[in-house]
Amino acid sequence: MLAIDEEKAQIVRSIFDWYLEGASIIGIKRRLEVRNIKTPKDKVLWSKHTIETILTNMQYTDDVAIADSGNSERRYMIGDHHTGIISKEKFEAVQLEMAARSNLEVTEEGVRRKGTKYRSKKQK
Repeated sequence: MLAIDEEKAQIVRSIFDWYLEGASIIGIKRRLEVRNIKTPKDKVLWSKHTIETILTNMQYTDDVAIADSGNSERRYMIGDHHTGIISKEKFEAVQLEMAARSNLEVTEEGVRRKGTKYRSKKQK
């Protein structure tokens, strides 16, 4: 059984909350570093990749995806595998927000950049 480190769990919850409040990945990075919060690998500087990985890791809910053996692309979802620290609803809300903020869109011709980039500052 997995044990929750409540101090680290609160950091993960804050990252999800800040993102849903409108903070960008860079904004979250700054907040963590200003607060002297260390990365999961005990570093002082956070990378965008680490924050994106946290925001897309479904294992913070109580679900886990198990890959099929071999070179198969199939995955099996196991629900209620462990005690989650993020609700499934919050996780899904972040995934939708990330897709909405993305500067890439998939079309019939392939992947292309949108005309404008997401900005963390509110437009007036």
